Amino acid sequence: MTAAHAVEGDVLTAPVVVPLLDERAPFLPPVTRRTMTVAGGIGGTIWLVGLTVALAGPSSLTAVGAGLMLPGGGHLASGHLFHGAIALLAVATSVFAWWMTGAFVAPFVVWGLDLAATASMGHHGASSTGVVAVAAVAPAVLVACLAWHGVRHHRRRLTAARLNRDLARAPLRMTRVPSRHDLPVGEASLQDLERLRFALDLALQPLDAFEGFDRRDQFREAALRYQLCILGYALSAYRYNYAPAFAGYATEAQSRAIQKMSDRRVWGYWAIENAWGRLSLRRDPVDNTDNVMLTGWQGVAVGMFETLDDARFSEPGALTYTWSDDERYPYDFPALARSIEQNMRRSPFTLFSCEPRWIYPVCNTFGVNTLLLHQRLHDGTGFAGLKDRLRTSFLEEFHRPDGRVVGVRSETLGLSWSPWAGDGVWLPTTYWMHAGFPEIAHRSWWLMRETVLRRRADHWALPPTLANRCDSGSYAFGRETFGQILLAMAAREIGDEEVAGSVLRHLDETEEVQRSGGASRYADVSTQGNLYELMARFGRESSVRDLIGHGMPETWRTGPRLADAAYPDVLVARAVTDGSALSCVLHPGDGGTRTRVVIDRARPGARYLVRGAIEQEVTADSTGELALHLDLVGRTELTVEPAP
Repeated sequence: MTAAHAVEGDVLTAPVVVPLLDERAPFLPPVTRRTMTVAGGIGGTIWLVGLTVALAGPSSLTAVGAGLMLPGGGHLASGHLFHGAIALLAVATSVFAWWMTGAFVAPFVVWGLDLAATASMGHHGASSTGVVAVAAVAPAVLVACLAWHGVRHHRRRLTAARLNRDLARAPLRMTRVPSRHDLPVGEASLQDLERLRFALDLALQPLDAFEGFDRRDQFREAALRYQLCILGYALSAYRYNYAPAFAGYATEAQSRAIQKMSDRRVWGYWAIENAWGRLSLRRDPVDNTDNVMLTGWQGVAVGMFETLDDARFSEPGALTYTWSDDERYPYDFPALARSIEQNMRRSPFTLFSCEPRWIYPVCNTFGVNTLLLHQRLHDGTGFAGLKDRLRTSFLEEFHRPDGRVVGVRSETLGLSWSPWAGDGVWLPTTYWMHAGFPEIAHRSWWLMRETVLRRRADHWALPPTLANRCDSGSYAFGRETFGQILLAMAAREIGDEEVAGSVLRHLDETEEVQRSGGASRYADVSTQGNLYELMARFGRESSVRDLIGHGMPETWRTGPRLADAAYPDVLVARAVTDGSALSCVLHPGDGGTRTRVVIDRARPGARYLVRGAIEQEVTADSTGELALHLDLVGRTELTVEPAP
């Protein structure tokens, strides 16, 4: 069921089909249903074996049979309720560990230990009544869960019908790719540049240093890999929207953020996850059936860098993951895209796993965007060949009937966790889906405005749920700031400046700011949260969609650019070229100074007129470079244009 929305003018020149919510969504999506049927069949077989052993086997195995029907069942059937409760709690904890770290073996190890304990404790007093009671638990829980899902599913379909009446008439405002050739370029304020220096200081430190990064764990959201990739996205947003004609230390910063991903401290988690999640001792982080949380996330960072700079990371072996001096895994940007495409093609869900056997749609949006970048930069065909499958999977398998995203689903069991469908997952999924599936992203944002957001006195806010008050970069609970940052980021990308502007102003007015060496950050927010804030701060409408799908206009790719400037002496608030002239706005980083900058991509041997530097006229050398000297005291406009 779809609705066509056409908006005239420079925003959209053709109708865009926006999917309405599925009022007739099946009880279970097709792939999920097949997966759950297989898993249920295996579980049912184990239950039947346990029942047979408990009722027809030797009395010494009665308790073991009860334990096969239900973890802790042998203890319960024998009247040892405390031991049974401990066993059930242990299995529940192991399932949680599987979800958190990919340790698929954990539930089976715990269950096996429970069976061994049952046998060794000599539970021969299991009564037939106890066995029957234990046997009834699993079917009863299954029926209860299906009934509860049925009730919620019915309510969500009713919600879909109600929302569709308004959604069908909503004038959703969407841009196309390419949306325009003359892309807007802003000018960063001094406050913006202070915040930018936080990211630059993180990125420009030595490759083996991680000062300023949060070090909680390497399995979940606070992992180094996410901080490094978000660091690259934040720098890309700044360069694309404010300084597309600036390379210099911005190039070096992005490059180092990418290179740091090769450090074993960043990617070494995979050896552990692959071992206890797939029972494989292979440590290769790319050539496997999972790990989109590395290949997809880094693929986007590399593709953005290549869009803004050069193709150095597409050279063979440019992305080499080092385990030891003797063990290295050499890859490159096209190899990341191939891995993602292969895994999407072999996965029944099309989307594939982060942690072994757990599929997160938000991580798969990075896989989609890597394929889009590879398509534009290297004529890749992965996205085009998978687009319909991906769209169907996102809509049918990973969205509820009421339009909320299903945050995670088990590749093995088909189950999803309702708490993981919160706004903190929905917002970044909406943001990153905009490049590949703008119609779904805009529908998601409309639903967010209609059903979730709340207007306060001076800003928009998310409901005060536990999930919305969690900083995923530090696992700290209680404050709404991290969720507010994600809200501003998604709102600005979709084009809802009313929400984005109000949230960012509110944060600037209420958050404590920590300053050090000319850089600033929100004091009570994780490094990841501060980097996301930069993505919101330096974003604009359709920024990510334009960067991924359109890239750099020809004039930006070929015109003169600011190639070198000293950091932090020179801060670049704006740098843009029209293909022949360069226009910059510069600020001193640490007080007034006389400094030297280098311009490249000028016409070799051509004369240029200069304003804002000591030199007023210069001639480019044989390589197209020219050097200028500036007395940088305050805001300085520098222009370099061909002499008549």
